[in-house]
Amino acid sequence: MRSVRAVVSLLALGVACSASGAPPAPPPIYFRDACAAGDRVTVAAVGDLLFHFNLQRQALAKDENFARFWERVDPILRHADVVYGNLEGPAALGVTAGGREIKVAAKTDERVYDHRIYAGGENMVLVFNFHPSAVADVKAGGFTIVSTANNHAADRGSLGIDRTIDAFEAAKLAFTGTRRRGETAEARPWSTLTHAKGFTIAWLACTFSTNGMPDPAGQVLVCFGPHGETRPEVLDEIRKLAARPDIDAVILTPHWGIEYQQQPDAQQRRLGHEAIDAGATAVIGSHPHVLEPWEKYTAADGREGLIVYSSGNFISGQVRIQTRAGLISLVELTRGADHKVRLTAAGYVPTFVEFGSPWRVVENTGHESAELLASTLRLLPPANRMHASALDQPPKACGVPVADAAPKPADTKPSKPDIAGPVAAPAARPAPPIKLAVAKPHIAKRASIPTQRVVTPVDPHQ
Repeated sequence: MRSVRAVVSLLALGVACSASGAPPAPPPIYFRDACAAGDRVTVAAVGDLLFHFNLQRQALAKDENFARFWERVDPILRHADVVYGNLEGPAALGVTAGGREIKVAAKTDERVYDHRIYAGGENMVLVFNFHPSAVADVKAGGFTIVSTANNHAADRGSLGIDRTIDAFEAAKLAFTGTRRRGETAEARPWSTLTHAKGFTIAWLACTFSTNGMPDPAGQVLVCFGPHGETRPEVLDEIRKLAARPDIDAVILTPHWGIEYQQQPDAQQRRLGHEAIDAGATAVIGSHPHVLEPWEKYTAADGREGLIVYSSGNFISGQVRIQTRAGLISLVELTRGADHKVRLTAAGYVPTFVEFGSPWRVVENTGHESAELLASTLRLLPPANRMHASALDQPPKACGVPVADAAPKPADTKPSKPDIAGPVAAPAARPAPPIKLAVAKPHIAKRASIPTQRVVTPVDPHQ
């Protein structure tokens, strides 16, 4: 009788979902070795740190700094052993648009926003440069590793990339995806390593484009070739890292996709799968400025990997509702009795950008934005959601059978991936430009720059 009632209840639920037109919630993402004994390490990963001009003004004001943007979620980041984010722009001392150097006297090298050297999208001229103190603040705010490969990496030219690396080295903050002019792969690999609790994790960042800004010295690692194919250099680097006995896990952090679209495109899916097949443990993407689904993908050799297609904005000055949603993804790695490190759990804490005075990142419990939380839970598995008050219990299901757990022959195609999100809709037209929360300014013309072919469309206003 109880089973009959359960069937009736399920049928009623199905009818209700069908009647409302709402898609079913994405299924949980659990891992085969979730409850295996062994040493563990937790990685926290967020999306874009995009400091528009209004944010820079706040951060450089008296008694403020960049890390204060996320001070209310700082305990979540501090709970992890390694913290990752994407710094979406240069932090180049004394470099203006076009990569021109301005000599900065020692007495003027203070935390000021001058609209010339340091800029953040005024008049819709979206060429960025952050005060170099932003890098030290990011480290002080709990970050361990940052991607510098993104579509704004070359906004201050070759010199800007060099000066940004100066800021990272001065702050002793690890980064990946860019190098100085003249540096070789031997002197500075595209990847970098982090060390925590006896685990060594390799990080590799790449970007789909530099927004047409020239990169004559090849200082930014690009994910894709001229015809949209994954560049062999990216996959070769992953293979080399995965083969090293001193590295426990490899994480790829691509800047990819289409802005403001909440489903991954074919290019993202292909690179995500190729990266895990090449040896990556996880792929954590950025650039769309909105959330996209997760995917658990099983490689041909039986390894389970996680793809976070887009973490959204962690902090930005964008005000459209979907661009104010972000994630703190929490990924657990475990070293088993065989000394191999495997993915054992993944959860997320939804975040929300409160804008105004001051701008702050907060956990979205539903009180902050019920609309955004509902949208997040339609894209991502509700069962994998975590709360700041309960971070010690990552989502797991011990003993859950996994159909594709057995290793596959080398010549067998990987199993069909499990996308944790609704079926992608037909490609939509690009969304209108994002507007910032300021009065409408005079529109300045952007200086013409040499163009380069890009595969993924770029919203010209971001």
